Formats: sequence, structure tokens, C-alpha cells
Amino acid sequence: MRTNRKDSEVNKLTLVTLLLSSMIILMGAAAVAPALKPLSIAFPESSAVAISLVVTLPALAVAITGLGVGYLADRYGKARVFIISLIVFTLAGMSGYFLNTLESVLAGRFILGIGIAGISTATTALTAEYYKGAARARVISYQSAAMGIGVFFLETLGGSLADIGWQEPFLIYLIGLPVLLLALVSVREPARAESEESSLPEPGIENKGLKVGLCYSMIFVAMFLMFILPTNMPYHISDMGYSLFICGLLLGILGVSQTAFSLLYSRTSNKLGDRNAYATALLLIGTAYCLLIISSIVAVIFAMVLVGAGMGLITMTVIGSLSYYSQAGGSGKIMGGYSVAMNLGSFSSSIIITPVVAAVGSYHNTFLYVGIFALGLCAVFAASAIIERRNIIRKRKDIVTRKATGDHVSLYDSILIATDGSETSNLAVRNGLDMAKNNVSKVTALYVFDAEYYAAVTGSAPSAESVTNLGNTVSGDAMEYVIREAAARGVDVELKVTVGHPAEMIIDESANHSLVVCGSVGRTNVSRILLGSVAEKVARMAVCPVLICRKME
Repeated sequence: MRTNRKDSEVNKLTLVTLLLSSMIILMGAAAVAPALKPLSIAFPESSAVAISLVVTLPALAVAITGLGVGYLADRYGKARVFIISLIVFTLAGMSGYFLNTLESVLAGRFILGIGIAGISTATTALTAEYYKGAARARVISYQSAAMGIGVFFLETLGGSLADIGWQEPFLIYLIGLPVLLLALVSVREPARAESEESSLPEPGIENKGLKVGLCYSMIFVAMFLMFILPTNMPYHISDMGYSLFICGLLLGILGVSQTAFSLLYSRTSNKLGDRNAYATALLLIGTAYCLLIISSIVAVIFAMVLVGAGMGLITMTVIGSLSYYSQAGGSGKIMGGYSVAMNLGSFSSSIIITPVVAAVGSYHNTFLYVGIFALGLCAVFAASAIIERRNIIRKRKDIVTRKATGDHVSLYDSILIATDGSETSNLAVRNGLDMAKNNVSKVTALYVFDAEYYAAVTGSAPSAESVTNLGNTVSGDAMEYVIREAAARGVDVELKVTVGHPAEMIIDESANHSLVVCGSVGRTNVSRILLGSVAEKVARMAVCPVLICRKME
């Protein structure tokens, strides 16, 4: 390794290297999924469970070694771990082409998982350290697009090679070679910077352990449901009379759908609450599996899109929640637990479902039972969301009643101003501060950083430090505007930056204030048109009165 790399030395070749590495980590282990049926023919004495481990065993390796690989990256350098992991990925991945026993193939797959863990950890860390602020956000969006392209390319190519023989799909991992050569030329250890002081508060989270456990359970279930497809679709598609190329193409559509939906949802200002999001996602996935009982390629394509959308919704919801919970401490354990739960879910799919297929006698029936299971979970979360909603309404009525009986000195003794730095948001800042001056009100300016856009890189939860640093960076201009306008009016203002879904966080904070002031439209007008604005949700659900400031054309 040469000397540490400064930000100014990060060039386009470095960016290309990071984007190519992003292409190979999301579905790298599942790239050979279309070869499962040829493998079962080549090793007829092996059980269906053992054959399916070719796809899922790397996930177990990631779950076991992920935390250790992360420690090595911090201890010995992220760039060094990145390059070594690329070597491991390439050699272990293509080893299946030269091996003649299933046991040796599985050993190579476990080692491949270690390489994937290193590439994923190092790519995310290097991106966070090479790029700052708006540049980092741009690179993240590029990586999301690269992942979608990578999934489609790898799965389709894997299907084409599987039509030749069971060994040929393992040659896909030669893609690691050009990435390795680029890494040797363009990737250097980032210059070690002093840690930024956090301005994000550490919230007190009621029942934090239970909520984190729910996130782990949901990502486990999501990965379990998704990896049923790579391990069973080759047989199902062959039974329908289609080639393994078509199987790879369909799995590629699933991956692209997940990536596209994750990126779209991460850009949306008005997110669903956690339970509603889980219920919606499970409805999509359950419906998709029920569709698979229809022996129609159109139904299968539609099912792949639905599963991808449901997976994207669950993944982003879990990541957003864990990013918020990490503010209260224990981020290393929380994020490590996420990685373990996610990969154990992938691994368990082959262990659990393969015997089910043998018991029920057909893939159609298996998919139907999986769909019913997902829809049952959907009903549980839908009922839970209704109960939670009623409890919130009851709590807010109690708060309103208590406020109504209090003796207020001014009309609004405490004003919450929600800002995101947009034009209408700045209008809300000015109006809110004017009202505060006239009513001698306390003022809190709230900026809510939506970590889900950042997390759209790989579907992996970012570290608490990354969330904190980016939150502080993107909120800077908005908060500086608040400070200037408050100083001009002689109004004291408390600044508050937090992580979460903007509408949900503003609604929660409204319980502590007499008035909420916000802009009618945030930074993305399209989000408001398609999915409803933050302001509209806040106006419906906030505890106190809400003033929505609209720019007059």
C-alpha cells in the first residue's frame, strides 16, 4: 500500500472501481443460482438441501465473519482489506469451475462469502471516507444504479452459462479480476481525519431492545422469503419448459426491481410508518408467491417485480429504523446484529424450504403456502398498525386536553419550526420567527435527516458515525439560515437535528409544542404529487395546530 489518499486525489478511476465493486456484492452469491438444476443432475446422490447451499452458504459465511472482517478493515486498512477480499472473491468464486465434488464446491462457496463480506464492508467505508456532503450523495445514487445493472447482468449471464453446464456459471466470478486490477491502481487508504463532533441528539427510545429485535426479525423474514426464489426457481422454470437463461433473466428482474424501488422510496419525503410499511411489503410478497401457482411467464415476471418492491420496502424501513436507534448508543452491536440476521435469513431458506418442497410434492403448492404465510404476517402487522394508531390518537387527545386546561401566558408559548432548507421551508422559518417574536414564544428549529437515501447504497445499514456526519453536513445551510433570521429578530432558537422519517419525527415532536410551522412543499415536488407531502401528513396527525406556509405565485 502506498500513502493515504486525500479527497483531492480521488479521481474518476476510483469511482469506477467502487461502482464495479457495488455491482458484484448484492447478488454475487446468487449469480450461480440457475446452475442448481444442472448441479442436482451432476451430483444425484446429494440431497436437495446440500445443492441449495451452493447459493445460500456464502450468506452464512458473511454472518459468521462479517464483524471480524470489519475489525480487520479498521485495524489494518480498508483499502488493503478491499484488495485482499477481491482476490478471495475471484479465486474462491471461480473455484467451482475446476472442482469435481460437491463438498469442495461448498468449501469454496464459504470462502467466497468471506470475500463478499470484505468487499461490502470496504466499499461502503471507502465511499463514506472518500466523499463528503453532496458528492457522497451523488456517488450513493450511482452505486444504487450500478447494483441494479449488476444484478441483471450477473443473473442473466449465469442463466446463459447454466444452459451449457453446471461448471460454466462459476466463471462469472472472473469479473473480480478487472475490478482487482483497477483497485490496485486507483484505491488507496483514505487519509485519517479527526472525527467530527456529533450534533445529533441521543434520543431516549422506549423499549429500544424490542424495537431493534423487530427490525432483526423482519430482515430475517425478508431475506428468507426472497432467497426461496434463487434456490427453487431453476427447477420451477425448467418444469414450465423454459431455459435456464430465462430463469437468470427473471432473477435479474427481481434484483433490479428491489434496487429501483429502494432508490425511489429513499427519495420519498413522506414514508409509511414501520408497521404499515411491513404490512404493505408482506402484502406485495404474499401476492407474488400466490401468483406463482399460475403456470404463465407473465405471472412470474409480475411476481418478481412485486417481490423486489416488497423487499426494497422492508429493507429501507429496517435500515431507517436502525439508523435512528443507533443514535442512542450501541451502534456497532446494532449494525452487526443486522448483518447477522440478514445473512442467516438467506442461509435458512434452503434449510427450511427444501424439505417443504419434498413434503408437499410440487413447487406450485410450496409457493402457495409461502404466500399464505406472508399474507398471514401481513394481517398481523396491519392489525398491529391499527392498534398503534388508536393508541396514538388517544395519547394525543389526552395531551390536547391537558394543554387546554393549562394557563398559557401567550397564544403560542412554544413553536416548532420544521425546515429542510427549501424555499417554502425558509418562508416557514421567517413566519414562525415573526410569530415567536410577537408572542414571546420559545422556538425549536427541527431538521430531520432521512438516512434511508444514504442507506440505498447496498441495502446495508450505515454506521451511526456516517449517519451523524452526513446529517450534520446536509442540515448545515438550513440551520445557518435559521440562525441568521433569528438573530435579525432578536429571537432565541434551539436547533435540533435528528434522524428518521420527516413526517413521523415532526408529529412526535409536536406533542411538546403549541404550534408547528412548516412549508407546503419540500425539496421534491414530485414526491408530494405522487405520494403525499410531509406537510399534509403533519397537518392531519400533529397534536397541536399546524401552520403551513405556501409561496404565492
